[in-house]
Amino acid sequence: MTQLDARNDDGTNESFSMEWIVRPIRAVFFADEQAFNWIQKKLGLSNYQMAALVWLKGLIIGLLLGWWLL
Repeated sequence: MTQLDARNDDGTNESFSMEWIVRPIRAVFFADEQAFNWIQKKLGLSNYQMAALVWLKGLIIGLLLGWWLL
């Protein structure tokens, strides 16, 4: 029985070569989701209040970044 294996020109496995890109992205997104849920539960905020909090945080960071880059 033959097994199909996607290999690159250098002989490495395709899925392994993409793993170094995918793993950090997954870690960031899932960590953000866990942090979001933790903050929401600790502060007792609704989804709309959390959206306003995230929007305000983005506004403040954007203003600080814009000020720093000028």
